[in-house]
Amino acid sequence: MSSRMYLLLREVGRIVWVLPAVELSRRSLSLHHTVGRVRNWGFSAALRSEEERALLRRTIAAVDAWMPGGANCVRRSLLEMRLDAGAAQERLFAGFRAGGLPKSGHAWLESHRSQETFDAVISI
Repeated sequence: MSSRMYLLLREVGRIVWVLPAVELSRRSLSLHHTVGRVRNWGFSAALRSEEERALLRRTIAAVDAWMPGGANCVRRSLLEMRLDAGAAQERLFAGFRAGGLPKSGHAWLESHRSQETFDAVISI
């Protein structure tokens, strides 16, 4: 097995391992409390290089796309915070558009720099 495939499979395993706890928090607690909880868990995670973190983000997106109900930007951000100590130190932004229609909001980590515009943005 190539080292790249090994790294990819290792990341998938880590994501699948932490996903239930992250998802339970996301669905049962406020965003503020969930971010605090996930951030505390993430402080003990590895501090990844830029390349390692990019691989983590791509792998999270691939796993997230297969989740029941479809992909979720909050879930992706929380998983990254849980699995990377650098991400755990970043602010989480949540942007909202007036009207509150489905898909009218978006969440991202500080280092992701969203290009979208929103009527309101909070940071945690």
